Amino acid sequence: MYERKIPLTIDCGLHLTREILNGKWKPALLNAISMDVKRPSEILRILPEATRRVLNVQLKELEEHGIIEKKIYPQLPPKVEYSLTEIGWSLMPIIDAMNVWGDKNRDFLEKVIAQNPKTKEISKSPCDFIQVKITNAKGDNGYPHLAST
Repeated sequence: MYERKIPLTIDCGLHLTREILNGKWKPALLNAISMDVKRPSEILRILPEATRRVLNVQLKELEEHGIIEKKIYPQLPPKVEYSLTEIGWSLMPIIDAMNVWGDKNRDFLEKVIAQNPKTKEISKSPCDFIQVKITNAKGDNGYPHLAST
């Protein structure tokens, strides 16, 4: 079992947000769940480079932090679905801002990352698929959950 060696610092909003979003796949998981990708098998399909184990660990952490809810249906075979909580939905503007910032600075960032000697290979992700699905799923104000009435 992992035990923290350095005490957790949560004395400001940045540290708290980092604690919640810290994990390679957490922003992508939240993005996928916000787009109505609820089942673990669907999430694995759109994030093929992530292992099932890592996704399960990060989903569990998000659930423990109250960002997502896990619903287990009493049937055989078992069915599990994830959804964002109210506080999870409040993170989506941050996730969207990260995506916009990355796209806006793509040319510069790709150059810098490619020049890093630690970077062995660069691959493409299913971002285009995700972006199309987001555009189709969002309500008037950008979020189906917070759609204006």
